[in-house]
Amino acid sequence: MPLFKKILYPTDFSELAEVAKEYVKKLKEANAKEVVVLHVIHPLEFSLPQFDDPFALDVATLYAHLPEIEQAILRSHEERLKEIEEELKACGFEVKTLLTVGEPKEEIVRVAKEENVSVIVIGYHGKSLIERILEIGSTAKAVIKKAECPVLVIKKREES
Repeated sequence: MPLFKKILYPTDFSELAEVAKEYVKKLKEANAKEVVVLHVIHPLEFSLPQFDDPFALDVATLYAHLPEIEQAILRSHEERLKEIEEELKACGFEVKTLLTVGEPKEEIVRVAKEENVSVIVIGYHGKSLIERILEIGSTAKAVIKKAECPVLVIKKREES
């Protein structure tokens, strides 16, 4: 049985996420078969009207309440997911794409569990001194702590 049969690849479409995608592709050599590509939209990224629980929104509800320009942004996220799907299929993977609304660290862990993935491949941007002091952010750090499966962390390369 392959060690990394099913991979969760959460992406924010950043340069570092592109680097992480290259690691996903390399896992094909380790007999990985499937990739779940996940993009999480934080509800605060869009100008939503007040909801009792904005984290409980699904993408269809989100569309219904977004101004036209933000619908265009959402469509561009869906298009980018489709591009990633096609790229990974061309490498021989079975691919599932998911676009969810919520707190990224929570959604990544939830999807990893629901999809029963073997590994999560995620980029880690690192933190500045002030961010470390204040303990701001780091989705990757939270995923490492909460995930029930291995997490392959792709660090930002330092420029020489």
